[in-house]
Amino acid sequence: MKKHSHRSWVEVDYKAITINTRTMKALLSDATVMMTVVKSNAYGHGIVASAKAALAGGASWLAVDEITEALALRKEGIRAPILVLGYTLPELYAIAAAKKISLMISSLESLQDLSKMKLAKPLHIHLKFETGLHRQGIMPSHVQQVIRLISSQGFPATIEGVYTHFAIIEDPMARDYSVMQRDALKEIVKKLNAKGFAPIVHASSSAGILFSKDFHFDMARTGIATYGIWPSHEIHRWAKETTLVPALSWKTIVSEVKMVEKGSKVGYDLTHTLSRNSRLAIIPVGYWHGMPRSLSNKGHVLVGGKKAPIVGRVSMDITIIDVTDIPSVRIGSEVVIIGAQGKEVLSAEEMAEMAGTINYELVTRINPLLPRLAV
Repeated sequence: MKKHSHRSWVEVDYKAITINTRTMKALLSDATVMMTVVKSNAYGHGIVASAKAALAGGASWLAVDEITEALALRKEGIRAPILVLGYTLPELYAIAAAKKISLMISSLESLQDLSKMKLAKPLHIHLKFETGLHRQGIMPSHVQQVIRLISSQGFPATIEGVYTHFAIIEDPMARDYSVMQRDALKEIVKKLNAKGFAPIVHASSSAGILFSKDFHFDMARTGIATYGIWPSHEIHRWAKETTLVPALSWKTIVSEVKMVEKGSKVGYDLTHTLSRNSRLAIIPVGYWHGMPRSLSNKGHVLVGGKKAPIVGRVSMDITIIDVTDIPSVRIGSEVVIIGAQGKEVLSAEEMAEMAGTINYELVTRINPLLPRLAV
């Protein structure tokens, strides 16, 4: 039996990230630049190694959620352009300018505050406009006010980019809504162009790249697909000729095995009653590690090359599985939570469906303290 030095760990095939980046880049026209999104610890895959793998695959830009992520990349010697997609506190603008980190500005108020600042170095910003998602974004009705501000003498920033975010690009059947958003962005850009601004324009996420070149603009942002995970079932069916390689596996070990009599109740709140004499195994992983509590009594893992059902409540640090039909299981046996074992595969999509969530949430919530091992 293979010995492990960790109780639970994540294995990442960074070569797969490079391959997926090349695959996504091949879908773009030569004039469209690729930005790879490595926010949220690269969707759980490890931000620094994932960023390097994406750049090796042809990405020109990187995107993060907050400036601390961008600074971590700079500290590791990554010099590629980086855009912070989330809100940045104004007191950090000077640091961003000094480290050549581009920032998103998504409200007229933030732009007004920026216009009053004095910075030693010019800040590069990307203006985010609201076109239909109704989340972050400057309202289209404020475009003329934006133009007056950014045209004012002494404005301390360069308008490097303009962008939006699609609301339902993951569903090709909702194309009309995405077209409406695309055209709204085009109208905004047209007004900026008329005043002499020529920013990089971007809108597409992974789904938009996989859907159609009609949405690619000057730059496209590939996120979840970089890691070999599909944005939606609909896009997977739409882009069936495209192959993505899953990069992540999540594993643990069996820490205890015991025989328990028929009729015994299992776990907190006694939510499972054994229908037969059963052999139960303990795995030292729970919702603190990222195992969804909603998998209680309905999820499964892989052990001994077979599916083992989760029984009872998923606890903070412990999950119980039924291995009655897998006699080879012992203390130290390797357990796969996401990934392949023998002929069986448990994908992030399948696990997310069992948990009643989406693959994005599942992989990003794997505890960042778990080691990420390159394979």
